[in-house]
Amino acid sequence: MTVISGPLGAGKTTLVNNLLNDPGDRRIAVVVNDMGEVNVDAELLDDTAEDGIVDLSNGCICCRLQDDLVTAVTRLADERDFDYLVVEASGISEPIPIARTLTEGTDGGSLPDRFRLDTTVSVIDAYGFWKAFDPAASLPDGAPTPERPLTEVLVDQIEFCDVLLLNKCDTVPDDELDAVEASVRELQPRATIHRTTYSEIDPAAVLDTGRFDFEAARRRQGWKRALAAAEGSDGHGHDHDDGAAAAHGVESFVYRRERPFDPERFDGWLDEWVGDVVRLKGFAWVASRPGTVLGVSQAGPAVQAGPIGEWGDDDPATRLVVIGRDLDVDAMTAALDECLSNESDGVVAADDPFPRES
Repeated sequence: MTVISGPLGAGKTTLVNNLLNDPGDRRIAVVVNDMGEVNVDAELLDDTAEDGIVDLSNGCICCRLQDDLVTAVTRLADERDFDYLVVEASGISEPIPIARTLTEGTDGGSLPDRFRLDTTVSVIDAYGFWKAFDPAASLPDGAPTPERPLTEVLVDQIEFCDVLLLNKCDTVPDDELDAVEASVRELQPRATIHRTTYSEIDPAAVLDTGRFDFEAARRRQGWKRALAAAEGSDGHGHDHDDGAAAAHGVESFVYRRERPFDPERFDGWLDEWVGDVVRLKGFAWVASRPGTVLGVSQAGPAVQAGPIGEWGDDDPATRLVVIGRDLDVDAMTAALDECLSNESDGVVAADDPFPRES
């Protein structure tokens, strides 16, 4: 099986049509997921293959339709003759729950042993990525408003995949396209990246690759790599490679402190996104919750911060990975230091603005 994820309009359905038209020596079946009551993507697929297409509408297979996905795939295999399955997820689906469903099953059941998840593919609109992290850009009228901000879902889809198609490359100037790819590579150091237009790719690049490894995909996300590299240092791991990333000012650094944040000052800092930060991820210690690990996740302007556990026997410490372009590391470090709590602050739980989502 290959799972194809990616934002709305990135080119997932075009990729599936290309695979249906040129599957190599494979007999392909397709499951298409759409959030709406009418599965528009399924309607757009090559009608010559409609007997091997399953339509899962009105929900996401990463959450409410997980059991439906298992049931539909099993029934399809019992009723149709094929040797490869392509699953096109909805534009706001998260890839990790889908991969877990297809490999581990759900409480309602699991796939037969004859199924094997081979590849996870993310199709990313190069122009959409370029503008998603532009603070001057805004969503077009009529754009969907999912439960999770679009930039956060986009980063999730980039960080968890085996193969990444940077699509619609003809819509972005060459120098900006190089910067987009450098940013994507900083977020996703593991995947094979292909630049495409109209999702044109050799089917062997996305089918039968043998690249899927659930744990490797989770462990080798860019922010985790940066955090691991910084462990044992003076608290400021700083990664600015000499290659394409450096040429376009793409870098990452780790902010580490063993003093808690004043919650209100730190909350205010999280609101001050100006476009240079693509990704911020890690763990924070806040004075209003001295025993609680605060998980922090920022993707462009979208921020989530809330409790994810207790420090327990671990020494509390803030560890935040920042990935961005043309970062002023000294200024950002100084601004975060200004958010640290002093013993004289007298912070109480009532001052706590967390959890927050925005």
